[in-house]
Amino acid sequence: MKKVLLIIVLMSGVVSGFGQNSGEFPVPISDPAKRGKLKVDIHYGSVFIKGSPRKDVLVRYTELDDRSGKKTTEKDGLKRISGGSLDLEVSEKDNYVVVESSSWTNRMKVEVEVPVGFDVKASSYNDGDIFVENIQGEVEITSYNGEIEAHKISGSVVASTYNGEIKVTFDKVTEGVPMSYSTYNGDIDITYPANLKATFKMKTGQGEILSGFDMTLIKTGPIQKKDSGSGTYKVTVDEWVKGEVNGGGAEISMRNYNGDVIIRKK
Repeated sequence: MKKVLLIIVLMSGVVSGFGQNSGEFPVPISDPAKRGKLKVDIHYGSVFIKGSPRKDVLVRYTELDDRSGKKTTEKDGLKRISGGSLDLEVSEKDNYVVVESSSWTNRMKVEVEVPVGFDVKASSYNDGDIFVENIQGEVEITSYNGEIEAHKISGSVVASTYNGEIKVTFDKVTEGVPMSYSTYNGDIDITYPANLKATFKMKTGQGEILSGFDMTLIKTGPIQKKDSGSGTYKVTVDEWVKGEVNGGGAEISMRNYNGDVIIRKK
């Protein structure tokens, strides 16, 4: 059994001429012949994950001071010597690689290359988009304040963000696996192969639902519920739109409040 633990605590870039605080390093995995899993959890910043033919995991990091990615080196005529520390912790055990940064003060960009057959779980809490590409496996993405994109995916994707667009393109979908997408503010734009078999459950507060598939709509109506505490009955209206594609299949849920729900056929 192999275990790798790398803890990096770095001071912000020093004076002009040194530029951004950045670097990269490989992380060996216990058994390259077996599937692995990657978890990336960044409190402040963006995440980029890409599948490649490599047999290990490559981690790159870059410290950013603002949304443009430019570091401020002077203020009121004073040159910047250093800022707060940048922390990044990486561990590996039994093909499970974890990349974490708990800093709320230093915005960073983390780029990770993994073998194509990795499952991926990625999250960013503040001011960061998440981009995933070329993965054959299960993908789970959470961004509390940023956009989500996943392309060239063969498998399944679950994605949610509070503020940002969700855009996913599939090369292949794993049959029988439920998926869900939700955002409060932004479009949900998903592209599936033409042979997709799924049952969609869709809802938008201020937007349209658009589909490139021929969809058989399933009627929904009022739902009667009993309040066990008071013994009274409540009737609510189910505002979800449900429809089957190619005879139906595992449920795919899509929900937003301000934006369109777009289902494309590849």
